[in-house]
Amino acid sequence: MNMEERLQAVVFQAETDGSLWHTIIHGNNATSVSTENGKVPSVAKQLKDVRDELINGAADYLGSCLQAKTETTAVRDNALVIKSQIEELKTDTQEFRDTAESYKNMAQTTFNSVSSAVSKGISDIQAEGTAQVSNVKTAVAEQVAEATAQADRAENAVDSKVETDLSNITKTTLFSKMFTTYINGTTWYRVWPDGWIEQGGVAAKGGSVSITFPKAFKNTSYTAIATSMGTNGEIYAQCINKVSATQMNIHNSGGSSNLQKSWYACGF
Repeated sequence: MNMEERLQAVVFQAETDGSLWHTIIHGNNATSVSTENGKVPSVAKQLKDVRDELINGAADYLGSCLQAKTETTAVRDNALVIKSQIEELKTDTQEFRDTAESYKNMAQTTFNSVSSAVSKGISDIQAEGTAQVSNVKTAVAEQVAEATAQADRAENAVDSKVETDLSNITKTTLFSKMFTTYINGTTWYRVWPDGWIEQGGVAAKGGSVSITFPKAFKNTSYTAIATSMGTNGEIYAQCINKVSATQMNIHNSGGSSNLQKSWYACGF
């Protein structure tokens, strides 16, 4: 290749490269120029791509910030909820403590009432027993006096002396004339002429034992007591629940569920 041809080739190449540079510099923001080493974006396109990248990056960063804000708000709200729940638990705990204290006081009051009722019941039964014994003595004396008077009247009527032997009149005979008596195994009762009922028996072992009276009362105004049957160290007063005029429950107290219960009830 001679000098002229070489100059023409250089000029052609320069014109071609100049045209490419012109397009790269003055092309719009969508222009890409093909070169020997691949496509080259125009300056406007490069600036647009950089701008888009910055905008997208800023948008992503802003989105991340908003997400972080949302999550932080959620954590704060959860913390407030937890705080509120802790306050409620604190309040509930205080209420439970107050309720437990109230139940404790009620249990103590109930125990005192039961103890007082048992003591009064025993006192009433002792007083009633004393009165009934007195009534029996009076009734026996009246029966003996009446029998003596009848014997005297008979003696005067027949004008002859009648020897009256009272040695055969037993307590059982007199009592059978005074009131009705019933005995069956582990239960008994007797009914006085005025309708007063006394009854008692031995109940089975257990924490809660149901008793059906051999003789029904008129209502639940009767008096009843029960104790466990054992040695002196095993005797406990038992709690009584008047279910009806025909039934009551004995509830174990003092750890005596493995012992039989002795019971007594009286009333009209």
